[in-house]
Amino acid sequence: MAVNPYLVSAERTDLSDLARLLRQLRRRHARQRGDSELTYRELAARTGWSIGTIAGYFGGRTLPPTNRLDVLAALLEATPTEQGVLATARDRAQEDRRPNTPAPGAGRWPVPRQLPGENFRFVGRDTELAALDALLDRSGPPAAVAVLLTGTTGAGKSTLAVNWAHRIAGRFPHGQLHVNLGGLDPDGPPVTPARVVRDVAAAFGVPGDQIPASPDARTGLYRSLLARRRVLMVLDNARDADQVRPLLPGSPGCLTIITSRNQLTSLVALDGVHHLVVDLPTTDDARQLLAHRLGPVRAAAEPAVVDELVRHCARLPLAMVVVAARANARPNFPLAVLAEELRLAYGSLDLFSGDDAPADLRVAFAGSYRHLTPAAATLFRRVGAYHEPDVDADGAARLAGTSSADARRALAELSRAHLLTEHRPGRYTCHDLLRAFAREIGRYAP
Repeated sequence: MAVNPYLVSAERTDLSDLARLLRQLRRRHARQRGDSELTYRELAARTGWSIGTIAGYFGGRTLPPTNRLDVLAALLEATPTEQGVLATARDRAQEDRRPNTPAPGAGRWPVPRQLPGENFRFVGRDTELAALDALLDRSGPPAAVAVLLTGTTGAGKSTLAVNWAHRIAGRFPHGQLHVNLGGLDPDGPPVTPARVVRDVAAAFGVPGDQIPASPDARTGLYRSLLARRRVLMVLDNARDADQVRPLLPGSPGCLTIITSRNQLTSLVALDGVHHLVVDLPTTDDARQLLAHRLGPVRAAAEPAVVDELVRHCARLPLAMVVVAARANARPNFPLAVLAEELRLAYGSLDLFSGDDAPADLRVAFAGSYRHLTPAAATLFRRVGAYHEPDVDADGAARLAGTSSADARRALAELSRAHLLTEHRPGRYTCHDLLRAFAREIGRYAP
């Protein structure tokens, strides 16, 4: 097991650190056998414990009793030294879970806990969660880590970010911060970095009259507050790199999770931010998400209709959440009634609107569209009326009545905004709901 020296020497070790050591041991065990890692099902069969219990131990949600930790260590062929490391990590994790235990270095400062409530209807995204866990495991607590989640509107970037943040919150005992940067919100301008710095200072208990007026001094205070602390920060709904860059902590042990509908390429190229694209879920994951929202009994009664609803929603998580809410408002109606309504309304977004802006697909799509350049906006509208499944630069030039070079620039902009996807080299497409939106706005601004 590649023992992380930080964990061995740390004054405190939290539950997720212990889980990380177990995962490292499981990977080492697989390498030594020349085989794949033991699955949770295989571990459950060998120990007699439930799969959920095993998942809790390796996912950092449950503290294993000492005797069970010994069983896992023996099963995964830990050396005596490694068994000692695991035992010490468990003792420190147990100490960390005791109430009213002050975080090291926190001193007189409060420990902010700002994460929104965890979505207990969150399902799927196993591949993305595994990639995020692996990123954090590779980087280790001594490094300052930042990860950018991008994807099309409604793909579930914020939900993924918040749920992962809850999973790993125990690794950051000095606080978890959450800021909605409002990058593409329709109700006002984006939140400025200066405002975020002021709010973070207030969250750590700095009185308002002690927060400097000078931007440079305020940023210095911000970095000083994060120095020598292990803090998790979620910067949600970023508009551009300039909004994020001043907020990236340089302190070892901090993690920043950024979400954006735009690619923010310069953060990856210049600031070393890791990038993960949150694609539409697989058909199986989409079916699971919708069935989870509808309820297992109702979904199992009409499985073919659930599949049809998934197709009408183009596997877009926000659309499935809205459709499930519409179905749950009429619990005594067959799901086939809703499927028929969607079938009759095909090409319209009328059935994908909610009572407020966050649950309205038109509002969500418009947030991305309104920030396009005129050339990209024109091409997007024309693509909506195009009857072929995808388009290349020459086809886009014909649609927009422009040169191939200008069309390529517009295609690149639409791709960066995740309004089009380059699904094959040089070929661009979008899902049916975005296409319906493009057609709608094309009626008013062709």
